Amino acid sequence: APDRTKVPEAPDYLSMLKNYKSSLTLSEGEAFDPTPANIEKHLVRSQLPTGLKIVTLSKDTRGGSVSAVVDLRFGDEKSLAGKSAIAGVAGSLLMRGTQHKNRQEIQDEMVKLNARISVNGGLSGATASIQTTAANLVPALKLAAEILKEPSFPDAEFDQVIKRRIAGLEEQKTDPAGLARLALERSLNIYPKTDVRYVPTIDEEIADLKAVTLDDVKKFHAQFYGASHGQLAVVGQFDANELRKAAGEVFGTWKSPAAYARIIETFSKTKPVNLKIETPDKQNATFEAGLNLALSDKDPDYPAMVMANYMFGGTITARAPDRIRNKEGLSYGIGTRFMAPANGNLAMFSGNAISNPKASPKVESSFTDELAKTVANGFTDAELAAAKKAFLEERRVGRSQDGQLTGLLATRADQDRTMKWDEDMDARFGALTVDQVNAALKRHVDVSALSIVKAGDFKAAGVY
Repeated sequence: APDRTKVPEAPDYLSMLKNYKSSLTLSEGEAFDPTPANIEKHLVRSQLPTGLKIVTLSKDTRGGSVSAVVDLRFGDEKSLAGKSAIAGVAGSLLMRGTQHKNRQEIQDEMVKLNARISVNGGLSGATASIQTTAANLVPALKLAAEILKEPSFPDAEFDQVIKRRIAGLEEQKTDPAGLARLALERSLNIYPKTDVRYVPTIDEEIADLKAVTLDDVKKFHAQFYGASHGQLAVVGQFDANELRKAAGEVFGTWKSPAAYARIIETFSKTKPVNLKIETPDKQNATFEAGLNLALSDKDPDYPAMVMANYMFGGTITARAPDRIRNKEGLSYGIGTRFMAPANGNLAMFSGNAISNPKASPKVESSFTDELAKTVANGFTDAELAAAKKAFLEERRVGRSQDGQLTGLLATRADQDRTMKWDEDMDARFGALTVDQVNAALKRHVDVSALSIVKAGDFKAAGVY
């Protein structure tokens, strides 16, 4: 019998591998300074005859990785009115087959190219996102272009998409989060049903989906899709000449037949609401609050409002989360958002919290109380100093990640802006004083004008 008291000696793996040499070479990448000025210095911009803008940043990356985004824009508020459901179905079908490949063959090609490609479309645009390696960027771009340009819109896939989208909407009828969010959006929306910016009810969306035909989808793609307006952004390791040549081949003559004009939303004051939605047998409740503001990101108060939102509800240690989640223990998660457009002047400040239905009234009370106190008394110098440091670091980290930077470059190209805009904005954030932030918050946020929606099983909880 073997002697089980003796432990066998472990092999000396280090000695075994001492003289091993791999044939695989892996680029470590370069140390790249993600300041806006340095990014701008390395950008190359061009434009195809169709109108598609191209912005690229070539640099060595770990493993030769590269990120790309194709962002197409089409249509205007008149031509797109009443076509939201059709556009959504068309966008959902893009990845489900082309004139040359079925759904599985598209997936197989992505595996072969070591590429992650996501293509989708909506009412006024379509986007293709690509993550791959330097050697595979051009074929991956060609595959994404094929998906965008030559969808086959299979009958069976069409029926499946319609059913799934309707099923999702039916589920939303009992979902506290979806119902509260939709009710808030509708309360802040000023547009009539005939307008492209109108926010429909769930039943209206379902009715629109049921009316969509496959022929509608095909006609929408033929009428609107094209590379006349949009941008291609690429960041990472790639051959710039090969990329430009490939972009010209796949997008250089593809034009959208429809005229394009950006859909702009203009501020209009809305009457505040306070709504309660019952969702029986749901364990969690959702609180939503929001307010329309007359601001764009060109407004002098924009940086101050961004920072005010960050300090009030932008992090887990901000004022609202610290009080309602950390100290009072009322909410599982809470935060606020502030969004202001580059075009138009309809901005929005909003907050969201998830809690036990029994705690919902206290969540609402604490949120409005904390917001009122902050508007009245403002933030402190210490809060602002800490927030500016953290916020600017978050922006720097975002620019250091190629995927995020690619999206940022596409956005700036769409807005006809360079990275000088980001450099100036960082400087404005850094130069903010607490008086400027407090004055901007007081000037724009009126707590009495806040619209509030809460959804949950309040009857069972014995509240409201």
